[in-house]
This record gives sequence, C-alpha cells and structure tokens, in this order.
Amino acid sequence: MSDVTAGDPAAGAAGAPAPAPGPAARGEPAGAAPGNMQAWAAAGDTGWEVFFARRVSHAYLLAGPPGAGHQEAARAAAAALLCPHGAAGRACGRCDSCLQVAGGVHPDLVAPDQHGIDAVRQVLATLAYRPRVSARKVVLWRDVDRLTPQAANALLKSVEEPPPFVTFLMTTDHPERVLPTLRSRCQRIPFRPRPREERARQLAAATGSEPLVAYWALRVAADDGEQAARLLAEPACGEEVAQLRDAARRLREGGALDALEVARQLAQWGERAEPAAEVLVFLLRGDDATLGAGGDDAEAGRGDPVAGGHPGPGVRPEEPGEAPPAARLAWTRALAELRRALQANANRQLALEVFCWRCWRAARDAGAEPVPPGPRAGRGGRRVLP
Repeated sequence: MSDVTAGDPAAGAAGAPAPAPGPAARGEPAGAAPGNMQAWAAAGDTGWEVFFARRVSHAYLLAGPPGAGHQEAARAAAAALLCPHGAAGRACGRCDSCLQVAGGVHPDLVAPDQHGIDAVRQVLATLAYRPRVSARKVVLWRDVDRLTPQAANALLKSVEEPPPFVTFLMTTDHPERVLPTLRSRCQRIPFRPRPREERARQLAAATGSEPLVAYWALRVAADDGEQAARLLAEPACGEEVAQLRDAARRLREGGALDALEVARQLAQWGERAEPAAEVLVFLLRGDDATLGAGGDDAEAGRGDPVAGGHPGPGVRPEEPGEAPPAARLAWTRALAELRRALQANANRQLALEVFCWRCWRAARDAGAEPVPPGPRAGRGGRRVLP
C-alpha cells in the first residue's frame, strides 16, 4: 500500500502537489475555466475532496447510482491529483495540466475504455514508467464492474501494491458486481443520488447556461454530468427547451387541436419523446420554479414528477400561483401512464396523443372549463373515446 501525504514537502516527487482554490471556490465566473473542468466539479461536488485533504491512497472506488456524481467526481479528482497548483482536493482549472486533462491528452492520465484482459495488460505496461510531467500517474477506470473475471484478477496485484507514484481512480454504478477481492483493495467512496434540480443549478452556474436548459441536458444524458455539459455546448439544447416551453403553454392555454399537434411534434423526437414528456409535466406543474431555489427550498423528490417525494398522495400543498393539487396529480398520472404504454411497446404516436390530451384536459379542469371526452389507447392501436 502506498499512501502518500498530499501536499507534504517531505513526500518528495511522489507527494501530491500542494493545491490552491480553483475558480469556482474563488467565486470567479465559470467561463474562466477551460473545457468542462468546472462542469465536472459542479456535477460531482458531493464532498469527495475530503478524501484528498490529508492523505492520498493507492486506490479509490467511487460508487453510486447513475446521476450521483461519482463519474464526474473521478475525473475532477484525477485533475486535482495531476494539477501542480491545486488545493483542498481541487484542480486550479487553468494550468497546462488541467487543460490536458480536460482535453483527454494528459501524458500521466491513463483512462482505458475497455474492460478485457488486453486492456489490463496495456495499463500494467504503462505503470512501469515514471510520470512524465506530473508528480503522479493516475489510472482512471470507469465502470470497473464490467471487467471480466480474468481482467479483474490480473489487476489485483497492481491495485494492491502499485508503484508509489500511481493512484487508481475507479468508478462503478454497481459496486456489488465488482470482484470482491478487487473491491477490498480500494478505499470506497460512496455517493448518494441528489435531486436533479440541485445538480442542474450547479451545472448551470458552472457552464453559464439557463437552469432549465441544464435540467433538460441532465435528463437527456441520463444524469451523466459530463455528457450533459457537452450537450449544453450545442445550440439545439436551448432550442429544444424553447419548444418544450411553447408546448407547455399550448397545453395550458390552447385547444384540443393544439394538444394533438403537441403530440405529433413530440412523436418526431424519437427516443427523446419520453424525457420531453417528463419535462413538459415538470413545466405544467410549475416545478421549474425550484430551479431558482436552493437548500431547503428544493425538495428532494422533485427531480422526477412521478417519483413523488411530496406530502400526501403524490402532491404537495398548493402555493400561490400554482396549479391546483388535482391538476398536478392528473399530470403526474398522465406521465406514469405514458411510461407504462411505452414500456409495453404501444404505438408511440397514439400514446403521446393520449398523454397530451390528458394533460390538456387537466389544465382545462383546473380552469373550470368544460372539456369534451378525450381519446384513450385501445387494443390493436385503435383510438377509443371514453
């Protein structure tokens, strides 16, 4: 085991360089950092820095469910370990080392994307050489639960006793699937899922984007912060949110034909139709207001409208300017029914028509306006009137 005191001058070349606060910690604008460095730090900002504040171990296993931030935290931790100007477990985000990590070209960062025995052999071959530009060499291996048994066993000895200048950073969404002997040789850092609203606020602040656009990017990216940050760099991401806002307005204020037109447009989104429907309900319920709140104002269960997390039968107390609880519940149920229909391989166009009709009808009921009966999905893909 090769524990090294971080930032200790007596640690010599193997010691982790003494780090200084990065731009986010200093309150500087997110645009000052290159690439996605601040996005990584924001998406994975769950207190992992404490593990590097005093000592750096030989191997870490960052584990948590998808969207918990462990994947982003591992990349940010690698940047911090390689940065010559970092502090308190954070990279500066500006030096050449940080730029190289952001670009995936740092000579002392080994990031294999395969999980077979050949990938392990290639990694082990690189560990025999000392770092080229940094005081440390970092092996960043994502999804180690996908390692084949042969590959995991071949990696055991090197993880247990690596060269003194090597640190392993491994991640997994399924720690129970990691080979127990490999898992026992790592210091495990557990990550708990956080509300998507909270992560969206942090990602928006780090990238200079609108919180709702960041929320949409996280939803499309299945809560992968790095992928969401890349999506935010595309103009289409903001345009899609503008279309969703317009669709929500039409469901609230338009007529039955508007609802069917929204369904037709959503059907053209392909695999993104279900995430789009979720964000539509998010907007209809007024939950996007939570993106401007923090701390106790943001409720832990509101990242998914169907997940609930509110007092009472799936709804929370009505607040001034919000839709009535009955409408909020109706929208949530409409989304749940849509998900069940799509999982059952129902006709997507028809399932979306039923979903949009139900959302429109709930909006009309909330306004005490009479509503004609709407369609529902029948056998054989037929539209049935109730």
